Amino acid sequence: MTLRRLFILLLTICCAISLTAAPTKRKVKKKKPLPKHYIDVYAGGGVTGMGYSPDGGKMSPSGSFSVGAGYTWFFVPYMGLQTGISLTRVGGTARLTEPMEWTGLTDYQGETYTHRTTFDNWRERQQSYLFQVPIGLRFRYRKEQDQRAGLHAAFGFNLAVPVVSNYKNTSGSLTHTGWYEQWHLMVHDLPGRFETETVTTPQEESIAKKLHPVNVQAYAELGTTIRLNERAELLVAAYAQYMLNDFSAVNRDERTALGFANGRNNYTFMPEYRGLVGTDHVGAIHPWVAGVKLGVSIWPGVTERQKKRQLKRLIKQFPELTPVQQVHDTIIIHDTIILHDTVRITQVMTKEAMHTEAVKQADSLLSQAVIWFHFDQYDPIVEPEWILDSVAAMMNRYPDLKLHINGHACVIGTDAYNQKLALRRAQAVAAILRRKGISSGRMKVRSYGATHPYRYNAEHQLSKDRRVEVVPEGYELLPTKQK
Repeated sequence: MTLRRLFILLLTICCAISLTAAPTKRKVKKKKPLPKHYIDVYAGGGVTGMGYSPDGGKMSPSGSFSVGAGYTWFFVPYMGLQTGISLTRVGGTARLTEPMEWTGLTDYQGETYTHRTTFDNWRERQQSYLFQVPIGLRFRYRKEQDQRAGLHAAFGFNLAVPVVSNYKNTSGSLTHTGWYEQWHLMVHDLPGRFETETVTTPQEESIAKKLHPVNVQAYAELGTTIRLNERAELLVAAYAQYMLNDFSAVNRDERTALGFANGRNNYTFMPEYRGLVGTDHVGAIHPWVAGVKLGVSIWPGVTERQKKRQLKRLIKQFPELTPVQQVHDTIIIHDTIILHDTVRITQVMTKEAMHTEAVKQADSLLSQAVIWFHFDQYDPIVEPEWILDSVAAMMNRYPDLKLHINGHACVIGTDAYNQKLALRRAQAVAAILRRKGISSGRMKVRSYGATHPYRYNAEHQLSKDRRVEVVPEGYELLPTKQK
């Protein structure tokens, strides 16, 4: 009961952290967006028990370990969904000292007798290795995003499947005797019938058939995260697990004396002892685990340092493309992957709207502001914060500047459907810019459906046709027929 209360206390603390973390979204001054995706690798150790006390003995905890990998998606800055895979050991060690007795047994001649056993410092170990799939919520909290340490909490459920489960006698002796009430006779020391078993070489046998193949565990974690760099965090946490269902697959009315009804040496009246699990001296089994885990959470995205190095390589590789001249003709620009000739100037902006420096910034943004989408989706594959932050900064610097947000789709589907899909993609990007403080009056959302292939040539590239391009007002797309 003490362990159950400890688990409930840890779960309550995790819930309290989740409730207190939610309001912090309004209090923290956002400088950089926190990563939304993490890959976790961890290992932990502690103690485990089988969650029952046998009649005539005592069950003690034993060592436990857990290793695994997971994935977390934060759908809001402070809370996310987590899943993964792990391998955990549960088990315990039983020490039997009190006699056990089973009545109403029948020997090979049909005589009724009582089977009695006495134990001399008998010890046995039960263990099971569980393959687990967690499904739960993960919470994080930092007073400031640049703060080195933060608070971590998680709770949820594991689907636990035992992969290897066994029983092993480790020390002591077990003496069998038979009491025949009708003759007032105690029978003992008969080879193959009533004898004394002494552990000389430990015997290990599987108990997998006595356990449920699929089980449900509750789990909770509480700890801290330490920022190592912009990509990785160190995770240190205490964790606890408790199996909600009865681990034993043997029904109470089907439990047998000494575990099995099969005989030894062809004497069917001599039940063979193969461990406590499955006997009528064991009640419900609820394994538990408590320990400390150490892991690393890795953000799989592109860091700011990598983005800067990438841009430097591009500028070094294509020096002839910068700066771009403001001419009444097709201009050539570059993005982070390839070259394309997509835009031309159709009108000269006023100096108040955009002077020379603004032109350079606009051309620089044109080299980056292409946002990609999956098939039939209108949410960006990766929210282009670092691109649209630059767009918003330029818009704030030049208040007269306006944008065209052009949505495109691939050729799969009808023209009417693609026109709507491309419009929704452009509207999704415009919504991101509005959240960054750009008013709707300074943005014009347009849909081109599937009429303009990527790079505006005659060849459609399905994955690259699904895009949104952000361009300053005063630029327009080349005609479809013109490369």
